[in-house]
Amino acid sequence: MERRSRRNFLKVSGAGALTVGLAAGCAAPATPPTATAAAAPAPAAKPKSKPAERAAQAPRPTAQPTTAPVQAAPPPAPTQAARPVVPPESRVLVMVQLGGGDDGLNLLAPYGNGLYYDLRPKVAIAQSDVLPLNNEFGLHPSVKAFKRLYDEGKFAMIQGVGYPNPSRSHFRSMDIWHTARTDANADQGWLGAFMAEVYKVGDSPFQCVNIGNAIPKAMLSPHAPAAAVQDATTFQFLADRKLPTGKDPLLKTFGQMYAKPGRKLPTMELVSEGYGATVKGVEQLGVSTEKYQPATPYPQHPFAKALQNVAQMIAANLGTRVFYVSLGGFDTHSNQKPAHATLLTQVSNGLAAFQKDLEQMGKADNVLVLGFSEFGRRVKENGSGGTDHGAAGPMFAIGNAVKPGLYGEVPSLTDLDDGDLRHTVDFRSVYATVLENWFRTPSQQILGGSYERLGFLG
Repeated sequence: MERRSRRNFLKVSGAGALTVGLAAGCAAPATPPTATAAAAPAPAAKPKSKPAERAAQAPRPTAQPTTAPVQAAPPPAPTQAARPVVPPESRVLVMVQLGGGDDGLNLLAPYGNGLYYDLRPKVAIAQSDVLPLNNEFGLHPSVKAFKRLYDEGKFAMIQGVGYPNPSRSHFRSMDIWHTARTDANADQGWLGAFMAEVYKVGDSPFQCVNIGNAIPKAMLSPHAPAAAVQDATTFQFLADRKLPTGKDPLLKTFGQMYAKPGRKLPTMELVSEGYGATVKGVEQLGVSTEKYQPATPYPQHPFAKALQNVAQMIAANLGTRVFYVSLGGFDTHSNQKPAHATLLTQVSNGLAAFQKDLEQMGKADNVLVLGFSEFGRRVKENGSGGTDHGAAGPMFAIGNAVKPGLYGEVPSLTDLDDGDLRHTVDFRSVYATVLENWFRTPSQQILGGSYERLGFLG
């Protein structure tokens, strides 16, 4: 039986706070952490994959519309431009967490299905307001930036994403999404497991970075460090920026302290090693980020600022493989429409600015953005002009490497699971697609099973 993790953190407080975190538990390595040590055999894989993706959207027959006729003129399907092949080791994943349970049924509205309007007389998106992707589905009017990316061939959505026996608990559901395990609590996150596969002693301390003041469980591993950075601009507070690189006495002292940890406990050795490497990296980050100038203005809100921090660190060429950015507030139980519209505007405008910035700096071919939420909302609206915790919902992917379009089998609005959408795509199929197609890394051990790959990445 797995037991919960005991997390060790070394945290530097100040204007540019940094946290280096490891999940220390019964799985602590017996040897210094290397890619080989991280490749310990996982429990026997048990295939749990869901139905294969439908590359071209083909909605499942549903109840006849009762109030909303299907529109007749769909916009043309987007196409993807030919792109140069980027080596897997140079590819970056930016995970975007929409905390609270995003209402995916309004983000990607089935505006061609009258039952949608029958079940949601107050919160449904009017047909005249949706941004149509085809005759059946359209985007929320607040994500015009997503629609532009879709038309440019850089945006895809995967419908009906979830897992068996869904939990409506924020904590339990997010734990499942972070660990890719549905049947037990796990100490290691799926991104942490991936980093353990590729981590080598001496690698950049910024290979796995959360923009925030803590490290999400998805990034935790006893075999590889992760860092939390609140602000890349002020991160170099330890260093005296007036001194040449390598001459700051405080950084030099910390570097010497952790250069030869001499710890007997493997986990502590890894903590010390990661922290020592991070101290060295502070100077590198401080020098590199000073040269960054955004190629486009970012919206003025924290989520966009976090994305700008990511762009700043990508421009610094620190070797980061995975970034993590979060935006909360999607738990819209009442008066949903204005609050949800504001959140979606922040998400889409922030990510559109980020994509443009990457393109201007010549890094867009290297970066994939993947967005998710712990669950969708219930299909029927509640009595407070909102929606309650549900189950399946859509995920989105953004990037030059994305094959635009809608993927996944359309969840039925009539065949519900206690009022919730039934999932048609296991979320681990999306993870497997990213690991196998984007990072060219075997996914079975990381995810604890074999899952089908979808078509939104080449």
